[in-house]
Amino acid sequence: MLNKLLTKLQKKYSKNPLFQKDGFLAPVDEKELPQKIKFPMFRIMFSPFNQILDNGKVFFLLSLSGALLICIAATLLGFNYLCTYSAGSSEQIFCSNSLGGYIIYNMIKMLIWSYVGIKWYEYTYNGEKLCLKSMCRVDRRYLKFAGFLLLFLLLNMLPMLSWWILYIRVPNPNWQIEMVFFAFVSIGFIIPIILLRFYASLGFVLRGKKFPAVSYIWSKTTGNTLKIFLSFMLILIISMFIFGNLYTNFKMLTAHININNMLISEYIYDFFALFIYLCIINNLNMQYQIFYGEEEKINAGN
Repeated sequence: MLNKLLTKLQKKYSKNPLFQKDGFLAPVDEKELPQKIKFPMFRIMFSPFNQILDNGKVFFLLSLSGALLICIAATLLGFNYLCTYSAGSSEQIFCSNSLGGYIIYNMIKMLIWSYVGIKWYEYTYNGEKLCLKSMCRVDRRYLKFAGFLLLFLLLNMLPMLSWWILYIRVPNPNWQIEMVFFAFVSIGFIIPIILLRFYASLGFVLRGKKFPAVSYIWSKTTGNTLKIFLSFMLILIISMFIFGNLYTNFKMLTAHININNMLISEYIYDFFALFIYLCIINNLNMQYQIFYGEEEKINAGN
């Protein structure tokens, strides 16, 4: 369906580089459409945790150092974890309501997450040696990956935006206009489901490769949307358990807020957030190997 839509758009905008051959929105030749790929859901569901257990040294080095940097940024900019409680607005803890500060904080956070994600790939999947020199080596790929992380995060927040628009709207007396408006705004609710088929493409960014055309990614993941979603299920369940317990347990600290409680709670929260993040990165790398690994081997052989 997507390929047919892109084919029609290509005919209309044939001079646009995006729709020309190898362009980001170029359709795939019908003869080159790949066959449905078998997706080993249960293996991918448990593999992310095995990867962390098998690479404990790298995991703790990256997650502990990354959590420390995020903890410092969150506390200094006024977005410490304890600010999520009502007591966070008291004079005992600095909490900021600045939109600009929040944007800066999230940009710093995305850069740190990008660094941790790429270094994790390099050390656990690419076989690079863990040393001070390699940890200090960065390039433009880190900015690009941070940008993609931020983009996917914003797109996954569209259901919240759709819900908010539907909540505050004043219903139109004309039911036809109301139906069209509701249908258009409700598109935001299905965006995260569509994005499931594009997550594995982050593997191209991790490896410093050119991002493929949308139609190519879509055709590769055909018939596996539900399995891709279910492969994340264990990670989702564990994350709900972890963050639910953190919220309940740290609530007791709001009655005795001090600098130590602030830093410890934020540090623990950031550590577990990076743990879940690296589990997702492992899942995406497994998906990449399933969907694009064979072609990668063929190209390497040539």
